[in-house]
Amino acid sequence: MVLERLCDLYFELSNEDRLKILQRLGRGRMNVTTMARELGITNQECSRHVSRLSEALLVEKDPEGLYGLTTYGLLSLRMVPAQIFIAEHRNYFNTHSLKEMPSELVCRIGELQGSEPTRDVMVAFNLVESVFKGAEEYIWMIHDQYLLNILPPGAEALRRGVRFRSMDSRTRAPQRNLERGRPAYISEEDEELFRSSWADGTIEVRHLNKFDVFLYVSEREAVIAFPLTSGDFDYLGFAAREPGALGFCRDLFEFYWGRGVEPRPEMILEAHEKRMRHYRDKKDDDGESKDAL
Repeated sequence: MVLERLCDLYFELSNEDRLKILQRLGRGRMNVTTMARELGITNQECSRHVSRLSEALLVEKDPEGLYGLTTYGLLSLRMVPAQIFIAEHRNYFNTHSLKEMPSELVCRIGELQGSEPTRDVMVAFNLVESVFKGAEEYIWMIHDQYLLNILPPGAEALRRGVRFRSMDSRTRAPQRNLERGRPAYISEEDEELFRSSWADGTIEVRHLNKFDVFLYVSEREAVIAFPLTSGDFDYLGFAAREPGALGFCRDLFEFYWGRGVEPRPEMILEAHEKRMRHYRDKKDDDGESKDAL
């Protein structure tokens, strides 16, 4: 009986015109004539679809002759965006997995509707850089390593008063220069700014043994990518700016953040000293190269 009702619901939603009627009635009540004109179908077609939807208890007619959604219809309609989103990007979701994501957030995946796919890794990294350049309040990030191109704009964001939350893996892979032609170091002044920001809590860091989402989100925009079906980390996903999508990304970050562990202070200082040694070595190498010329 339960599956029969579910199949009935899917059947009603499978017709494009009926789905459009439900979406239109989700914005307000109206009569068949007006609805048919708005949707570009005949009155007869519209009346037939509305009758089917009424029999399925998805719409109802009020005393004034206007049709609107029932509470069941409204609830069913709210489930549709997730299906639309994954259908629109079915090739992506055939190679990427959400199985580790909590069910309550999977059900909200439709909130990413309207987000732009990032089909190139360099485009994704440039969009991350844009997140840092545009933020005024906060940047929250989940990543397997610090992207080198975000360090200079990250320092500028800190100077603007932006606060960071950074989550990475306890078993993070060795740092790689993912952007060909970009330097693998930052200025000593910027590195000291990062160090002091860690010390005073402007940058908060937590570690988690395992996570598979790639995420950067500010109050203005977000870049998000899901893992491959193989379980491997991936950087290809979606760029989001709509309020609903940003809310989804913030809630996903909070899910992982609540499970993270704060690193020992000496671990942060050790990482800082390692970067500073790298900076000094690079600076010395550059000086030797100039002397040779």
